[in-house]
Amino acid sequence: MSTKLNKPLWINICRLKLLRKDTGPVKFILEKTPFDGFDEVEQITVLDEYVVIGRVFPQSDIYRESSFRIEIKLTLKYPLEAPVVRFLTPIYHPNIEQDGK
Repeated sequence: MSTKLNKPLWINICRLKLLRKDTGPVKFILEKTPFDGFDEVEQITVLDEYVVIGRVFPQSDIYRESSFRIEIKLTLKYPLEAPVVRFLTPIYHPNIEQDGK
C-alpha cells in the first residue's frame, strides 16, 4: 500500500470547491471531504478509501428546481480506478438504480 497522499485526489477536491459559484454550468457544494480539518497536505492520513459528500444543483430544464446529495467513494488507485458515485437523495433517472448507484 502506498504511504503517500493521492495528489490527484487532493487537486480534484480543490477544484470541486470552486464549483460553488452560480455562474458555472453546474453548481456543487461540498459537505464532507477526507481533508476536512487539515490545513496542509502533509498532515492528512492515508486511507484505503476516501468519501466525498456534496450537493449538486443541475442546470438542466427537468432538474433545475432541485438539488441532489451525492456520495463519491474513491480508492487509493484513483484516478486509475473510477470512483463509485451514489445519489443519497432519491432521483428518478434511467441511468440510476434504486439504490442510487
